[in-house]
Amino acid sequence: YDRLIAICWPLRYSTINTNLRVLLIIAGIWSLVILLETFPVTFAARLPYCSSREVQSCCCEHGPVYKLACTDISYHRQLATAKTLTALLGPLTFIIFTYVIVVVAVTRIASISQRWKAFHTCLTHLLLVLLYYMPVTLAYILGNLRLVQNVDLFTAILTISVTIPPMLNPIIY
Repeated sequence: YDRLIAICWPLRYSTINTNLRVLLIIAGIWSLVILLETFPVTFAARLPYCSSREVQSCCCEHGPVYKLACTDISYHRQLATAKTLTALLGPLTFIIFTYVIVVVAVTRIASISQRWKAFHTCLTHLLLVLLYYMPVTLAYILGNLRLVQNVDLFTAILTISVTIPPMLNPIIY
């Protein structure tokens, strides 16, 4: 969003990205995240658990918690899949959409040096987006298709996929 405004409307950047607008965007995203996480927790709290209560994961995610229930969890799995796809693909779709608009705007710039500067500005962000989304998406696919049977290996893949990209953030920028 920031790159879209900065490249497509550089002279209006400060009037478009006001403190209030940015605050509203942040509040909206936080509200959506809280809402997306409230439903699986609420559903998991209502399930009957009859055996072990030891979650086979490094963090208390809804998937491993649902597996401990002694009832049919197919509806909960579908709901969790929809939530995860929304959380993963929603922002990624928005990022791709905004970058398509940015690429169209940049190709209209007359100077090659200005084009390169604009693309270079966006390249580091795109690299970070790919660095985050590829491992997380891979971990999600491996987990859903049950291609990784070893719980410890899957936990390691998931942990690496969510810790390494943010650690590389300062190095790339």
